[in-house]
Amino acid sequence: MLHTDEQDIPVTEYQDRVRRTNDKMREDGIDLLIAFSDSYRMSNVRWLANYRAFDGVFPYPAMVVMVLDEAPILLAEGSLLSYAQDCTWLTDVRGIRQELANVLKDIVARKAPRNVAVAGYRYASTEFMDIIRQEIPADVEVGETLILDYMKSIKSENEINNLKVAAKLADLAIEAIKLNTFKGVTERELARAAYATMFANGADSESFDIMVQTGENAANYFLAHPTDRQLQEGDTILIDVGCRYNGYSSDMARSVTFGDVSAETQRMVDTCLEAWRAGMAALKPGMTGREADKAGDDVIRAAGYIHASGEGRGCAHGTGMDPEEEAPTIGPLSDWVLAPNQSFAFEVTLLIPGVGGTRIEDVVILREDGAESLTKYPYVNHWTWAEKPEQFPIIPWLSARDAVNPISRGLRIDPE
Repeated sequence: MLHTDEQDIPVTEYQDRVRRTNDKMREDGIDLLIAFSDSYRMSNVRWLANYRAFDGVFPYPAMVVMVLDEAPILLAEGSLLSYAQDCTWLTDVRGIRQELANVLKDIVARKAPRNVAVAGYRYASTEFMDIIRQEIPADVEVGETLILDYMKSIKSENEINNLKVAAKLADLAIEAIKLNTFKGVTERELARAAYATMFANGADSESFDIMVQTGENAANYFLAHPTDRQLQEGDTILIDVGCRYNGYSSDMARSVTFGDVSAETQRMVDTCLEAWRAGMAALKPGMTGREADKAGDDVIRAAGYIHASGEGRGCAHGTGMDPEEEAPTIGPLSDWVLAPNQSFAFEVTLLIPGVGGTRIEDVVILREDGAESLTKYPYVNHWTWAEKPEQFPIIPWLSARDAVNPISRGLRIDPE
């Protein structure tokens, strides 16, 4: 079992994040910053305060309110105040539903802010946006800010260490799927083996709903939940897995040809990997998101395919604490400029309805000399039937070698 005590982000790093946020607020003329998170898009509040909104039957959102050059205020669900106080390094913690209006009234009276910015504007709940608009004077601008999106996209080595462990757990999940491809197995059963393996080896939670799509399910849907369809000879298997470890997410995908596949299927799979490798080789700091998208897309188009990117986002999306973060965007319309130590998931997906589907995806860190993949599972996968286990599922385990391998500071295993 993995431990997180040596992986924790030090308080000094959180303090530095707040200092840099203040500097950027001053540069952009922002008097008041309101950072919103919920349990699914946790990174804004977690990045500043080391608190994640709790996932439960009642909406448990959270906010950090920052007045320029003042100590931040953490707003959490009232029933979770004692828990939030134990989690965060911030000293001012209040109930979000009880105190948001009062906090804003006080700030308006004391500071008369003229430029109010909301991080997480696109998914901030109406309940709290209504309070913000009610308490901020009508002649004061309230708009979206991307300053947290950009700053949290650039990872410290402490953060990268956590991402490496989450990536290792995702690697194990795909190995679990391979070990459980016995005759009669279903997509659901393969996904369950992946979940069981990640949690057994130290994952804290899933990053997203795992995708194991076979045959026509891989061919017809960009994203789909696993079904009771049984794996068959000649299928492609599209696998997309990830987990959270100490609050940091993995997101990786691999394509498998299972048994003998058609020449058309093999060409699609080969083109996907060629495009992914071309795109990865081209990545470097200073290029724009549209430039970063071009190398892989050129291979796809030359082969006569169209990238099944979903939402027009191109070959990558930001990732870190959340499996999909706002920055950087890498796609045909993106002007984001890539920076050293940015993290993102670089992916290529090709689908041919009625034939098959394929995806290659790694979490990468953009270094000065190019992209570093954190997920290490082989990129070429041709599988055949595994021997049916006496007990399902077969779970691969981290070994002693993994425990001492320097993929991450602090990675170790219990003796038993």
